[in-house]
Amino acid sequence: SGDMAADIGAVGIPVIAGSIALYKEDYDGFWMFAKGATYTLVATQALKYTVKEERPNGEDNLSFPSGHSSSAFQGASYLQFRYGWEYGLPAYIGAGLVGYSRVENEHHYWRDVIAGAILATTIQYLVTDKYIDSNQVMIVPVINQDQVGIAASFSF
Repeated sequence: SGDMAADIGAVGIPVIAGSIALYKEDYDGFWMFAKGATYTLVATQALKYTVKEERPNGEDNLSFPSGHSSSAFQGASYLQFRYGWEYGLPAYIGAGLVGYSRVENEHHYWRDVIAGAILATTIQYLVTDKYIDSNQVMIVPVINQDQVGIAASFSF
């Protein structure tokens, strides 16, 4: 069902995001991921228990914001802010599907999903620096009175 897909996405996207950081041996990035995940979880739960909005299905009063959405968008926004759109875009598509299924299955209103997405993305933006690959080549043109050429710098 859509509920299972949303559960998998809400856990899977952040797990994949953290795993990519570890695979890249990007321990600073993993710390940024972990901070974002922790702050997002705490903020989401604090809002749920403060706002106490009833879910569309009447299940309970913890509708706002969507925890599934905040979790999925936290992982997606980490990937985008740290590693760029190649990583972020597929994750954002997955996170969007998580949010869609939460509304479609009457666990949330759209405002809950949008609030979860904005909350997670904002928190992750505040704690994430762009990744600079240490195995890179820099090539710079050199032009002055005595010479024309290129200089190359390799770091590894």
